[in-house]
Parts: sequence; C-alpha cells; structure tokens
Amino acid sequence: MPDSPTGPPHSSFDLADDDFRRLGHEVIELMLEALAAESADPVLRQASGAEIRALLDEPLPEEGTSADEVVALWRDAVLPYCRRNGHPRFFGYVCTSADPLGMLADAMASAVNQPVTAWRSAPSATEVERLAVRWLDQLVGFGGPADPGILVSGGSAANFHCLACAVTRAESRAGLPPGSRARLTLYMSREAHVSMRKAGQVLGLPPDQVRLLGVDERRRLRMDELADAVARDRELGLFPAAVCVSAGTANTGAIDPLTEVARFCEDQGVWLHIDGAYGAPAVLTESYSWMAEAFSQADSMSLDPHKWLFAPADAGCALVRDEEAARKAFTVASEYTTVTQTDPIERYAFFDYGLEMSRRFRGLKVWTILKARGVGRIRAAIQHDIDLRRRLDERIDAEPRLESLGSELSIACFRYLPEGVGQIDQLNRANRTILETLVREGHLYMSPTELDGRYALRACIVNFRTRPADIDFLVEEVLRLGSTHL
Repeated sequence: MPDSPTGPPHSSFDLADDDFRRLGHEVIELMLEALAAESADPVLRQASGAEIRALLDEPLPEEGTSADEVVALWRDAVLPYCRRNGHPRFFGYVCTSADPLGMLADAMASAVNQPVTAWRSAPSATEVERLAVRWLDQLVGFGGPADPGILVSGGSAANFHCLACAVTRAESRAGLPPGSRARLTLYMSREAHVSMRKAGQVLGLPPDQVRLLGVDERRRLRMDELADAVARDRELGLFPAAVCVSAGTANTGAIDPLTEVARFCEDQGVWLHIDGAYGAPAVLTESYSWMAEAFSQADSMSLDPHKWLFAPADAGCALVRDEEAARKAFTVASEYTTVTQTDPIERYAFFDYGLEMSRRFRGLKVWTILKARGVGRIRAAIQHDIDLRRRLDERIDAEPRLESLGSELSIACFRYLPEGVGQIDQLNRANRTILETLVREGHLYMSPTELDGRYALRACIVNFRTRPADIDFLVEEVLRLGSTHL
C-alpha cells in the first residue's frame, strides 16, 4: 500500500513531542556532566586507537538503533575519550573553553537548520551573521566595508579566503589571464601558519614563489629580508601579490612588526594580509592596543571567534577591504543562484563573497556571545589569560632549573635544564620525557614545539577557567618530573 497522503511516510524521522523533550533533557544532562568534567582529571583519557575503535566499529546498520541506545553510546564510548579542551590545566593548543551560551546557540542553529546562502533563503540568519561580522570588524578595528566580511570554518579557511582575494587582485593588476599565476609571489615568515603556505599552493603559485623569510630573536618577520625579497622579485619580473604577517603565531605567539610592514605594503602597493586568528582580539587590551593601527591599514584579516572569543567550533571570520576583489574571486553566475530581489538588503548573497553554498548558521553563536557578554567581559577574559602567562614567565625566571625560550600574548615556551646535562640532544630527550609523562599522567596537558633545534614545553592559555593555582601546578609538576625522572 502506498503511504497515505494525509499521514507521515514510513521513513519519517520525526519524534513525538514527549520523546523529543525527554531525550533533550537527557542530552542537556550529558552536556552538564561534560562541563563539570572539564575540571576533572584526566585532561585526556589514555586509550589506544584500537581500544576506541572497538567501542564503536560495526557494519553499517540496516535497521536503526533506538535513540536511547545511541545517547548511551555518546555517554559511554564517545564523551569519555574526548580531550577536555575546557579543562583549566589544558595548555596544549589554541583551543579555548567554549562559552555555554554559545553551545546553546549552536544547538538552536541546528534546530532551525538554516543553510545561510543568501537573504532570500535565510532572512534573519543572514542579518544575524552580517551584524556579527560588523561587530567583529569593530572589535578589532579593521574598519572595512560590511559586504565582503564572511564567517567560515576557521583560521585556515579565512586565510585561504583572504589570499584568494589578494591573488585575484594581483592577477588583474599584473595583466595576467585568470588562472595564470606563475609570476605572482607571496611573502611570510617561516613562523607563519601553514595554512597560508597551503593557500599559495592551492591558488596555483609556484611553490618556490611562496617566500619564507627569516625571523629575529623574538621570532618576528625580519623587515630587511622582506624588503630585499620584494626588490629582488621585481627585478626578476615577478609580481608581489601579498605580504602575510601574524598577530600572534600559533607556535610562540610572536607578533610580526605589523606597523612597519603596513607602511612598507602601502609604499609598495602590495596587499597586506594579517593572520589574527589567534591574537587579534588582544587588541582590546592596553598592552596590545598598538596593533589597531596596522589592523586599520590591512587589506584583509583572519580571526577566529572559536579561539579567544570562546565560541564553540567552528567559527572563523575573513575580513576583506576590497569588495570588488572578493566578488571577482568568488562570484560565478548560474541559473539556480540568480538573485531577483532589488532591495539592497534583500539581494545580499554570501555565495557572491565566499566559496561555500551550503553554510552553517555560525553567526548565531558569535552574535549571542558578543551580545550577551559584551566587549568588557571579553576584554577581561583575554587580559586574565595574558596575566596568567606573565605569572608563568615570572615562575620560570625564578627557577634555576627552567629556561624561557619565548613568550608573547598567552603562550610561553620553556624547557627544563637537568643538572649536569648540556648537550642539546640530551636536553631534548629530557624535556620530551617530561612532556610525555605529563600527558600520560593526565593532570595537565601541554604540547611540544621545537625552536632552533631546542625541544620546548609549550603552554598556551586561552581559557576562562584557568586560575593562578593552575599555573603554579604546571611549574611544580615540571620541576617534580625533572627531579625524579631524569
């Protein structure tokens, strides 16, 4: 018998209101348990890949499992093995503690399930995102036009987006046919985020024309190398497409000489892109307010609300000053994307300014956090993390067995110096042992890095739950392991 035209089809996914409400309460309780567990050890539960796979692996089911059983699997097999990025002693990467209000906004965005392609498809969602982008622009002082700004998945996508605009403009100014980019060059320090090198590769620049320049003792781009490279390339008949600088590298938090580079790019007529995915929000604080001058002169910027603005992943933002370059990079006409509205608000389409068609309603969580928390509370949270990094610096400097290897924003890199050990290989092995033991014991989590051949313990503090006692605990644990295990 065919399905009744007045009843639901046999394949209906709908839940009865009571079932949805009951499951919803169970999920909220799981979320509360997960939030409570953010402060509990271990930060990362140790398990092998085979052990975790054994909990989940099975053939594709023909017949479904009850929703209650699936939620039970979330509780028993998934959540226990998630790394607790919101743990107050999680210092591993630029992964923040997520704002609970942002979590609820994310759930609501899933409920309304708006693909935010254009105003005609998602009127209120489009307005929310456009307002959120304008607020982000105001927050960092970029001061660009409203239309080219767009939310994307994260800093890597934002860097790609911005450099696509830069390359498109450079291609036009160099008189190259579209897609012929063999004469274009990009410039960045060797500390720059890998996503910008990837962008050059995907955008069709020859690999050896993505110039990785040297850094100074603070791991900042060297202006002399930049000036020499641009002059040399012009003599070779190449066309500089963009200079990429960092407002806080992922490795050490280093901030390139933004103001000097901005002046240089203006003089040279070269696109300036600032990777502010991690560090740009620090411009709200007194110590880093100087970055605003360069931000206001940049041609494009990336920043990640899911980093130091505490939004749940994923939420990145690309800000672009040249609307024509953005439209030229991403607008492609087709019958099914034709916009017929004539009202300036209602004719807006994100697909004219970005790569994606189907776009998640990321704007709701970003707007919610900015609206509910306000700039003042966000500034205070960022300043709190910076102050904790300074406390860590002081503790490192006060300990004869510890050596600072670099510190900026909320990242500190250091190492333990075992008594009587001076060879670099021995020092590296000793610090690797300390880090691996820390992660295995699970009371805190750090990540490693290597700075000029020196293995470093890297602590990144982007967490509103971290307290001074957690910083002191980190130092004492490193000292404990260094004295007892080496």
